[in-house]
Amino acid sequence: MLNQNSTPNSSTIKRRPSWLHATNLPKLNPGTILEAKIIKKASKALYLDLNQYGTGLIWGAEFIKSADVIKNLKEGDIVRAQVLHPENEFGMIEMMLHDVVPHEQYQNLKELINKDEILIGKVMGANRGGLIIKIDDIQGFLPTSQMSEDHFPKVEGGDKEKILEALEQLVGKEIKVKILNFTPADGKIIFSEKKIEEDKIKDLINKYKVGDVVEGSLYKITSGGAIISLKDHPLIKAFLPIDEASWSPVDKLDTILKPNTFYQFKITSINKNKEIILSLKALQQDPLIEKLKQYQPQQIIKGKVYKFLPFGALIQIDSDIFGFIHSSEFGGIEKMQQQLKLNDEGEFIISNINFNEKRINLQIKKD
Repeated sequence: MLNQNSTPNSSTIKRRPSWLHATNLPKLNPGTILEAKIIKKASKALYLDLNQYGTGLIWGAEFIKSADVIKNLKEGDIVRAQVLHPENEFGMIEMMLHDVVPHEQYQNLKELINKDEILIGKVMGANRGGLIIKIDDIQGFLPTSQMSEDHFPKVEGGDKEKILEALEQLVGKEIKVKILNFTPADGKIIFSEKKIEEDKIKDLINKYKVGDVVEGSLYKITSGGAIISLKDHPLIKAFLPIDEASWSPVDKLDTILKPNTFYQFKITSINKNKEIILSLKALQQDPLIEKLKQYQPQQIIKGKVYKFLPFGALIQIDSDIFGFIHSSEFGGIEKMQQQLKLNDEGEFIISNINFNEKRINLQIKKD
């Protein structure tokens, strides 16, 4: 039984609500780990606030086993505790201490995350997955996936031992990081260098707008285009779709873009993810427009019936120039198809030229 100093009383115990089993709360089982707040310290017992679950209790052998840790705890500290018995004779959840996050540290971490501050940490150790970072009394982990380009271990072939050797060279050095993730229930703090770079890039991208002309060089060719590194801000990587590289069909971008050479691009879009899309051909004169300028309204031209459309027909005037004649010129689609046959040649009159659609509108040449 609990002694007088640790006997549960109405001011200590938060009774498990009668509606608990009707809620969507996950069921408590032995081994479940919960985040808890210390609500009372007694001489031989520790009482924990488990929110909707009620009150947790650490006592007996588990209290003695953790006595050295418990003596440094105080009311309000956040701890992680593991369930031993979901409900004892006092209506409480018997637990054992699993991990501890002092209240001041817990509040400090929450404040640092909310402020999104850049922190300077010291590398205390390394493993194949990343670096152990310590900032004052805070220790956490920096995965290799969250490392900057400067510190990421560039090892050919991905040899794990060589990766570890590269990471170990950073032990003792100070690096700048942000807190990427912290949940007391997991007891882990994850740092990120990459987040600093990403936030900086987003701030820089906000200074650009659609229509701006920028300079950049080839960073990498991908299956759908090329990644371009901007000259003014090399950290910013923009994307050039392959169909925006030239007015002529392109099979390989390395025939147009050469390494270590700067080109001018036009920004065609910036999406919600702050990705910049570029065009090379937007700064070049469309050769088709130049060809269209050779034609004039009322000019008589020869063309071949190329394709029938729901409201007319496409007439091929040149290898890449097409005209459109509306079915109303013939009195309807059926009459048009009676007078025109695919691949037949004839003479037409240019009624107008639509440079935006790169199309010539035609009329019938009447004898």
